Amino acid sequence: MTTTLNGNPLLPYTEIRLPSGFTLVHKELRMAPIIAIDMWIGTGAVHDPEPHLGLSHFYEHMFFKGTERFGVGVMDRIITSLGGYNNAATSLDYTHYYVVLPSFGWKTALEVMIDSLRHPLFDPEEIERERSVVLEEIKRSEDNPWSKIYDEFTSLAFSRCPYRRNVLGTQDSLQTITRDSFNDYLRNRYHPKNVTISIVGDIGLQETQDELNRLLGDFVQEAPSEANRAWDVINAPSEIVIERDVNQSYLLIGYPTPKLLGTSREYALDILSMILGEGRSSRLHRRLNDELGIVSSIGCDAWNLTHAGLFMIEAVTEPSKIPQVEAEIESELKKAREKITEEELEKSKSMSRADFAFSNEKMISIAHTYGYGRITEGIDYAVHYQEEIEKVTLQDLAEVYDRYLSPQRRCRGLLLPKHP
Repeated sequence: MTTTLNGNPLLPYTEIRLPSGFTLVHKELRMAPIIAIDMWIGTGAVHDPEPHLGLSHFYEHMFFKGTERFGVGVMDRIITSLGGYNNAATSLDYTHYYVVLPSFGWKTALEVMIDSLRHPLFDPEEIERERSVVLEEIKRSEDNPWSKIYDEFTSLAFSRCPYRRNVLGTQDSLQTITRDSFNDYLRNRYHPKNVTISIVGDIGLQETQDELNRLLGDFVQEAPSEANRAWDVINAPSEIVIERDVNQSYLLIGYPTPKLLGTSREYALDILSMILGEGRSSRLHRRLNDELGIVSSIGCDAWNLTHAGLFMIEAVTEPSKIPQVEAEIESELKKAREKITEEELEKSKSMSRADFAFSNEKMISIAHTYGYGRITEGIDYAVHYQEEIEKVTLQDLAEVYDRYLSPQRRCRGLLLPKHP
């Protein structure tokens, strides 16, 4: 299937299900002799099997730890020698691995990545080395004020669904993960139906398709059946307050939502978050920072996940100013419900247009957008996001405010300095 539309940097693109069962998303761009390869797997922390929480992220580490053909560190050395770079990321919903390099070396890079995708070694000594690395990540996260309050806050806001999990897992859960855990996860989550390979750049479709078919063959692994999950959000006010050795206070206010991806309500909440708290000209920044000077930072975000969401306001301030900050946030929220102007709406749409263009400026960014869309709500959802934003009306903003920003949904997280 090939889709085109003038003026959209993401179009045209081609999406193909290969004989092996893997999905290829391809876009040819000849502006520079560069190729971006981004492999997306529809698995993340919400799919970690009990009690092995943190397995998805731990697996990401092991992806780079060698195969029978390519030993430990060989992938990194090969890609670096070709003039490229590689990295990976794990989230609640997905994991992805990517490389950007000069086009002359793309076949070599792809071969190394595919081999690691299908035949990871999971050497016991490397498992123990990486276990120590991940445990250190957990410790650093615990010591970082924002990371700590985010983890505690999202666990509270998503207490009734799997999004309450920490992507890193815990020190105890990491100890339960063995070589068998990785091999089981490979079979259950890294099967072809769950993998999208996004390739953008200086290479034609047919050559890309031929090379992937050579590397992947016609083997189709049967996808295991998945039990239906019940995804629910809280329907009563909740809060958490913790103390740490810090000088300032970290405040989070959030409103959990059900799944909104690809619906008109998602786009309306995105616009509302921009008006309230994105950038220096937003309402919250102008009032609390510029006019009153009671915060060192403040912002707002509509966080839409595959099965649920969270409309969130964050601020950093002095402990003594917390009551005033919360009162002013509440006041600005009420004002937003009473009146948002057409000028504010159009300004937010203009900001969104700029964000959309900048976020799809590079080949790897485009590959990322395809992969993310394919794994979450479909590529068309990601490709046509800005077109849907343009349709948002003032009435849409009022409707999502009334539906989701109600007091009975409000969650509060606060990290304070320790008392002496």
